[in-house]
Amino acid sequence: MKYVLVNKKNNTWCLNTLILGCSILSMNTYAAEVNSEFYGSLRLGADYIDSGTADDAANGRDYLSRIGVNANTQLTDDLTGIAKVEYGLRGDDGVNFNQNQSAGLRLAYVGIKSKFGTVTYGSQTIIWHQYVRSAYFSDALDSLRQGAIRDDDMLQWQKSFDAWKFGAAIQTEGEDGDSIDQYQVAAQYHHEKLKLQAALVADQQGDNTGNLYGVRAWYDINDTITVSTFYQLAEEDFDIYSGNSSGNVKLVSRKNTDNVGGVTACVDEERSTAGLYAKWRQGDNQVHARYAINACEIKGDVRSIKVEYVRYLSKNFSLWTSFEQLDNDNTRLPSTGENMSELQVAARFDF
Repeated sequence: MKYVLVNKKNNTWCLNTLILGCSILSMNTYAAEVNSEFYGSLRLGADYIDSGTADDAANGRDYLSRIGVNANTQLTDDLTGIAKVEYGLRGDDGVNFNQNQSAGLRLAYVGIKSKFGTVTYGSQTIIWHQYVRSAYFSDALDSLRQGAIRDDDMLQWQKSFDAWKFGAAIQTEGEDGDSIDQYQVAAQYHHEKLKLQAALVADQQGDNTGNLYGVRAWYDINDTITVSTFYQLAEEDFDIYSGNSSGNVKLVSRKNTDNVGGVTACVDEERSTAGLYAKWRQGDNQVHARYAINACEIKGDVRSIKVEYVRYLSKNFSLWTSFEQLDNDNTRLPSTGENMSELQVAARFDF
């Protein structure tokens, strides 16, 4: 039988060292402070819809009210862990704030920040929206824009370099045989009064693998006036975010139909959206104005003019009123009626 000589002294030293090391790691792990912040935004009001139907009326509305928690913890001198969970408060009809109905998940992601940028994974606001689509108006439902606001299973990276900012993302979702359902890239250049933005969404899901392109420019004429222009183009075989997103809502019961939008979609054909925007801000008063046109290759066009006035009563509390007129080609009329207009009156309280 072969014997192995064991050095008990060395073994004891190694064991003590291991215990000490684990204790230090444990102390470092639990000593890391977690900073968390609860926040909320109530955005409630009413609108009056006119689309030439018998049920045109004034309706109570929730304009994307939400509650959430931001959290972060310092992992090392150069590395920070971050997380966010956010729920929307409106009910199952997608329009109203109703009692005794469950909140709906909007955001849930984790990530890290370092000198190499910010990496996040989960359900989050997508790169496309952040760079070329984000809303101009208080209701956050600016008509005619293409793409989406949020999506699930997104791995995203963003990094700023002086006047430049870059973003990239991939999505692995659906268990549909495609390892990657889409990828996105974006860039921004910001120098003094000028800001230029561009983004691409590439469809990798299924047989249709088209692209969605977007560009946007901002210019501050002076301290009170800002102008912007944007252009978005979806190829006919781009079908991740089919048709058009957002838009005004004609409030008929969603128990009977989900097709209650003031802007009908045009799937499986090339579609573009172009617009001009201006903002005036003086003290506690702000005015927005925007003209946009959504053009479908076959089904025709929808044109929109929208004007909004915002009165800031404090940093966290504001009132707004807006009016939008949609002018649709006959082949693009909303399913609920004729050309549509919407008047909004609402309040917003952020806390």
